[in-house]
Amino acid sequence: MTYDEMLKTLYSIHPETKIKLGLDRIKELLKRLGNPQDDFEYIHVTGTNGKGTVVRTVGKILSAHELKVGTYFSPHLETFRERIRVNDVYISKEDAVKVFELVSKEAAAMSKSSDMAPTFFEIVTAMAFLYFKFENVDVVVSEVGLGGRFDATNVVEKPLCTVITSVDYDHMETLGSTLSQIAFEKAGIIKSNVPVVVGEMEADPLRVISSRAKELNSKVKILGKNFRYKVNKMELGKNSFDFIGNRWKFSLETRMNGIHAMKNLSISLATLEELEKFGMFKVDEKKLYDTIFTIAWEGRFEWLPSDVLIILDVAHNTPAMKMLSKNLSVYFPNKKINAVIGILNDKDYEGMIDAIAKDVDKFYITTPHSQRATDAFGIYSRAMQKHNNVGFMKNIEEAVNSCLDMCKRENSVMVVSGSFYTVGVARTFLTGNVEADKE
Repeated sequence: MTYDEMLKTLYSIHPETKIKLGLDRIKELLKRLGNPQDDFEYIHVTGTNGKGTVVRTVGKILSAHELKVGTYFSPHLETFRERIRVNDVYISKEDAVKVFELVSKEAAAMSKSSDMAPTFFEIVTAMAFLYFKFENVDVVVSEVGLGGRFDATNVVEKPLCTVITSVDYDHMETLGSTLSQIAFEKAGIIKSNVPVVVGEMEADPLRVISSRAKELNSKVKILGKNFRYKVNKMELGKNSFDFIGNRWKFSLETRMNGIHAMKNLSISLATLEELEKFGMFKVDEKKLYDTIFTIAWEGRFEWLPSDVLIILDVAHNTPAMKMLSKNLSVYFPNKKINAVIGILNDKDYEGMIDAIAKDVDKFYITTPHSQRATDAFGIYSRAMQKHNNVGFMKNIEEAVNSCLDMCKRENSVMVVSGSFYTVGVARTFLTGNVEADKE
């Protein structure tokens, strides 16, 4: 089997539109594979926004301290291989095929019973855990796919630490319509006597999380109470902030942009402070400084070098789009901004568009590269009723080209946002990334 054949098969097994929460299938699949998740230490991260940044940062800093670290992300931007990494190096095409063939054999046997047929995400999670076992990693840092309680990644009984970055409105059809209900699902990753690091959030979800942690005798570290950060400078590509933890106090610079980036870096540092306390590593301040400064995160208020100033941001829900709007006003207070926005139809697209429309001079609605993008023109039609600065181009590349030409003429900033499935395609088109998948 080739890598491209693997992708075609994998994406046909269970379309991304079908979400089947529950742990029975993933537990059975992992059992058939020898329970690879029992072979490494584990750090588990959930949250409405910011979890990918925390996984990336914790992983990078631990690997800088000579630990062999597996990281697991979802979804991906440009290549499936981004999801599964060891010391931040993508799984090779050959290894991806190897673990897929092993996992798919067991998945096929399970699928004889229709209610036990593993989903796309369960198969990919099993692939990741099996690969990490084969690579003999010391620790895995993993983000959840959706929620937490019934997510396929929630199968390690005794992680070193759990993290809940934020609780806000997203995936309400699955997780619940109130912040308390959403928090309950995310609090499902908290384990008995395992510390949990918690980001900023409203009182109701924090109460739910704290209550669950108390039931399980899990110590809670809360941003703003047990650790904090202070933004010192926000300059594109060179931002600075102070981190104040229980024992750690650092003044740091980072190329990652945005208020949210410094907040998520601080949550990462609070998590690492806990891991040092367990004796997992002893912090080397130079390695920490260097890693925080050099770490880049594709598609997260990413500044793409070009003759036009381009910002790529995967904001894919209303809270994230509001943060994007805030960051644009901070970094570009006196610049015209034009945008390409592609949003999935199962998102709060009206709220997302309302959050960004007032900050841009012109924006194009386009179609994300996903089965969940069922009616981009319908989104445009609704937006046109409220906003007079909106256009429509079905094809992402055409929308990017048109916006790029306009920004060149006007010397304005170009933003691409709305979904991983929009930003990923645009990024490949703009950079010519040869590693990007064709599928």
